[in-house]
Amino acid sequence: MKKTLTAIAATLFLAFGAQAATEGVEYQTLPEGAQFNAPNQVVKIYSINCPFCYKYEKAGIPNDSLLPDGVSMEQYHITTKPPFGVEKSTALAIAKVLKGDKVFKQLKDKYYDQYHVKKVKFKDADSTIAFSLDILGMSRAEFDKNAKNADVMALMTKWDQGVEVAKIQGIPAITVNGKYLINTKSIRSMDMLKDLIAELSAK
Repeated sequence: MKKTLTAIAATLFLAFGAQAATEGVEYQTLPEGAQFNAPNQVVKIYSINCPFCYKYEKAGIPNDSLLPDGVSMEQYHITTKPPFGVEKSTALAIAKVLKGDKVFKQLKDKYYDQYHVKKVKFKDADSTIAFSLDILGMSRAEFDKNAKNADVMALMTKWDQGVEVAKIQGIPAITVNGKYLINTKSIRSMDMLKDLIAELSAK
């Protein structure tokens, strides 16, 4: 998605209204090989390394206010986008599983700030991991042990279900029910996105 979030924010006055969404225009049905089990969920597939993912994060797209009743939101950080996508995913998964949502968000924001605001690139895998240790409150030995935690590994596997989706339209990618991919280039306002999520969630 190469349209900037500034441009999206500047057109929030445009409304989706009651018009039904058109497959192939506002959304597409994911091919079977890219679908995943996420009933009643909106999932944002992203990478810390993606500049457009950072812009979406800053703009809060999507967010809980866009969700209909009974629908939750998750974010899948994929390992495949370099540099050091595996190390960043591992740190984020450890934070999510073992430290909770608050620490997860702190670490995610710190990674984003380092990479996209300060423009500091990590030299290697070790420095990428070392960057996370203070927020995680653990030593490198503890990190390496926690990386093998069954729940951490399962979460990373779950997140990487988004890899096949990312191949279709790039990232950030927004999916509904693990079946429908929103064509982000077609979204002209928050209201339009909210209505589209509601429509796809009910399919």
